[in-house]
Amino acid sequence: MSEMHYYDPAAWRLVAGRTVHVVVDAQNDFLHPDGWYATHDIDIAHMRRVIEPTKALNAECRRRGVPIVWTRHGTRGVEDGGPFMAKRVLLLEGGLRQDTWGYELLDELAPQPDDWYVQKTRLSAFFETNLDSILRALEAETVIITGVLTNQCIGATTKDALFRDYKPIVVEECVGTATPHLHDPAIEMIRVGWGQVNTLEQTLAELRAFPAAPAA
Repeated sequence: MSEMHYYDPAAWRLVAGRTVHVVVDAQNDFLHPDGWYATHDIDIAHMRRVIEPTKALNAECRRRGVPIVWTRHGTRGVEDGGPFMAKRVLLLEGGLRQDTWGYELLDELAPQPDDWYVQKTRLSAFFETNLDSILRALEAETVIITGVLTNQCIGATTKDALFRDYKPIVVEECVGTATPHLHDPAIEMIRVGWGQVNTLEQTLAELRAFPAAPAA
């Protein structure tokens, strides 16, 4: 069976005035060389590959008036992280803890005060957060999703976005993971199952067709 007979890989187009960019968990503990992952024997190169493409994408979003939502993943400790924490040996003693430097967003990505911010404690950015309320207030239809980790929070968030009748569009160069061998399978599962996967250039080209944002 051909790809086009099973699903349409380019069914959704970004919609001016109805598009929001959600950056998932671009935090120091994941992306910074001094963060928890890098200092605990995790190769963060695949996660750090998202930095430059995300900067380019954010710059175009700002030029076109596309709102940017930042999520941060973290807990006070083991107790409020749920059963998942028992499987994450890496996080039992620290890392991704609220009110720490590692929990904060990577400065290099330049989050702005008038962006939107979501705190989450589970893989999906929708679970018991205000993300859905924010997207509805912004009248979102197509949702660009970037960040980390491809096979965990990106997969869960895109699936939950579709369950809420948004159209989740992952930008492939703008997502990464601590387990790179799982990136391509996760991308294929999203592409075939519950989301759309575009290249950075595709996404920028669509955004450039939007009207320019009004001057401040």
